[in-house]
Amino acid sequence: MTSLVHRLKKIPVLEKLLNPETFGQFVRYILVGLSCFAVEYTLFLVLRSKLAISELLVNIIVYTIIFWMNFLLNKFVSFRSRNNFKRQLFLYGILFVINLVVGNILLFSGIRYLLVLMSGEGSWPVLYLPKILIMFFIISWNFVLYKKIIYK
Repeated sequence: MTSLVHRLKKIPVLEKLLNPETFGQFVRYILVGLSCFAVEYTLFLVLRSKLAISELLVNIIVYTIIFWMNFLLNKFVSFRSRNNFKRQLFLYGILFVINLVVGNILLFSGIRYLLVLMSGEGSWPVLYLPKILIMFFIISWNFVLYKKIIYK
């Protein structure tokens, strides 16, 4: 295992990701992300079953609630940033809107459409999988953007 890590560190991009500071940020980011995921997905399921509105609208409501939780936990816990609150909030807000549009409108509709074609309307994958897949992609690209742009 140690030799694998040493070999990976020779790759320039991975060398930067495997340093102790970035690795610590990544671990904290994943823990914050898992916490936010649990809250977001639970809210999504509860609100979807209780409110007589579309899944897309439920998703937007839940995503808005998670906005502050995720911003503050990543700022203070994951990246331990104590300055530039307004700048970071502004940049985070821009990324939020991009994630909302790309992640929740384009990908949600596209993934859901493909799953309906493959397994039929009302099947388990159509009901639950799109949200999980979208969150995985958003978590991945956000770490890089948070580290390099927002919380740097």
